[in-house]
Amino acid sequence: MTPLDRAINAIAPAHGVKRIKARAAIAAAEATGYVAGSRRRGSSSMWRPLTASADADTLPDLEDLYARSRDLVRNDPLAQSAISTKVVNVIGAGHVLRPEVDHERLGISADQAEEWEELALDIWTDWAQGTDCDVTRAQSFAGLEDLAYRSRLLSGDVFRIRRFKPRKGRLLATCYQMVEADRVSNPHWRVDSDTIAGGVEVDADGAALRIHVASRHQIDRRIAGTTWQQIPIYDAQGRRQVVHIHGVRWRPDLTRYAPMLAPVIEALKQRSRYSEAELMAAVISACFAIGMKSPDGDLGEGLSTGAAQPGGASETGNPIEVTGPGQIFNLMENEQIMSFAPGRPNPQFSPFIEAIAQEVGAGTDLPYELLMKKFQASYSASKAALEMAWQFFRAERALHVEQFCQTAYEDVITEAVARGLLQAPGFFHDPLRRRAWLGAEWMGPARITIDPVKDATADEKYLEMGADTLTRITAARFGVDARKVQRRRARDGSNDVVGNRAASAPAAAPEPDDDDDETDNDEETS
Repeated sequence: MTPLDRAINAIAPAHGVKRIKARAAIAAAEATGYVAGSRRRGSSSMWRPLTASADADTLPDLEDLYARSRDLVRNDPLAQSAISTKVVNVIGAGHVLRPEVDHERLGISADQAEEWEELALDIWTDWAQGTDCDVTRAQSFAGLEDLAYRSRLLSGDVFRIRRFKPRKGRLLATCYQMVEADRVSNPHWRVDSDTIAGGVEVDADGAALRIHVASRHQIDRRIAGTTWQQIPIYDAQGRRQVVHIHGVRWRPDLTRYAPMLAPVIEALKQRSRYSEAELMAAVISACFAIGMKSPDGDLGEGLSTGAAQPGGASETGNPIEVTGPGQIFNLMENEQIMSFAPGRPNPQFSPFIEAIAQEVGAGTDLPYELLMKKFQASYSASKAALEMAWQFFRAERALHVEQFCQTAYEDVITEAVARGLLQAPGFFHDPLRRRAWLGAEWMGPARITIDPVKDATADEKYLEMGADTLTRITAARFGVDARKVQRRRARDGSNDVVGNRAASAPAAAPEPDDDDDETDNDEETS
């Protein structure tokens, strides 16, 4: 107790007890089991973020996040590398389809299932490899894949609308329209409410009912004549016609999504500014200028043409424009050149930039080596980086296939069955049989490897153990269908050639295990 407390207790004990109880209540309210939750520590006393809903934390900032993310990708090489690296390893040249009918549930033979799968694949290939799958007729399905995933990373989400456009010479009329994130907005840009937020209207359970698509881009909102079209998520038959392409939903009740670069936008911009400043300082430092004086103060032709003067500005006060090294300036009487030594190139520039790049890589789930396209570490470190990247890429592929590829395949096969191009009993009446007809495997870009021999040896051992299949290995290593490879090998006679070589070749001696020999491997990777 303080001296004041003791004095009050001596004069008015009851009032003193009330003071002690009040102080104890305040201390209990401020007590915390986590240091990070303390409001008394100087390091966090002023850090008081609000506890808000997922939409309240996201929607108000989306417009600025869109603009800043796109500006960085247009102008910053590190941001562009983050986007392109993910697109190349998740999408590549597009996913390869392999229909997988559950013939046991359908009650058909394996041969009948394979015949049906071949016809379904032919129909899909005819649809996917043409540009009629795009409502704008600008790109094939692989191009739509790239556009959808790239837009998702750039803006946070993108919307795909199923359209129906019969065209001459085409088997199917199903096609898709891609809608950029900005155009999905509340009608007349009214404020969000419990029923509509970010252009997505929901029911009482929070399930999406319809989206509202503006006829103009967000930057043109002041132009008169902007209208909104309501597009239901499901059509009259209960089939999904709007697919919301987005990343992992990391909070409940989240309606719209932030760009992939959102956590590192500030770091990228500051790094870009610093890089530009260092580059300009190095250029200025490399320009060697000579000043000349004439005895009578004649300026000659230098200043008559508005040439830049030593000291930072021209005669008109404009900043100096460095047009080339080795410039010669005429000086006025009593003027002299002041020395300028910026000390560039800065020896600390590269380590600092690399540190920021590592931070950006951590914020975008990309190892530093892949983000910078720089493999100078040991074999083990490079291998670990690729393995870690593969885990992220595999998860991204699974989400992309679930949202974009499989739903498109289901739309195509559904129309083919409705038109009688495919016979699928029970397709429209039994959900389980429908699912059995629509089974499919999707194969993406080949997995990155830095030692194919070791990986092939490991795959061979997995096959011998029964822990993996040839289909999965072929898809992971080469991004193709194992059945097509086997058929092509049979046509080319490759199986006979390999068999003859294996029979005549002597037994190979076991190779030494050099996984830990980082010296030799370092030379290979660098």
